[in-house]
Amino acid sequence: MNRYDGSTNPEEHVDIYVTQISMYTNDDTIFCCVFPISIKGVALSWFTHLLPYSIDRFETLVSKFSA
Repeated sequence: MNRYDGSTNPEEHVDIYVTQISMYTNDDTIFCCVFPISIKGVALSWFTHLLPYSIDRFETLVSKFSA
């Protein structure tokens, strides 16, 4: 899987990410914790500037990421 840099469709990246990670787990916490290794550049910068405890589940992360 290529790391997402913010230059393409974020929903497509999430679909690829979920497909890949689902082969190993369905644990929502792990989905959130592993997500940063799938992004780079401005997308990673966005992630690192999220407020602490602002993500309560993967659905929330996807919603913020897609916006």
